[in-house]
Amino acid sequence: METLPQNCVDIDSVDSFCNCISGYEPVDPAAEAFCNRAKIEKNISGDDLAELKMKIRDLEDDACCDC
Repeated sequence: METLPQNCVDIDSVDSFCNCISGYEPVDPAAEAFCNRAKIEKNISGDDLAELKMKIRDLEDDACCDC
């Protein structure tokens, strides 16, 4: 199951990533929560975003194994 738009996966800027997934359905709940938190906490970095995307990809890969 793909829960992030493919064109957003390669974005490394937090603001750009959050703008990219805005309005996309279905978006991964963790990505949505990350972006909501990024609006409030200004210390969220690109490294945090990279970690989030890695976890989402792992979840997507695990879900595919059940196909």
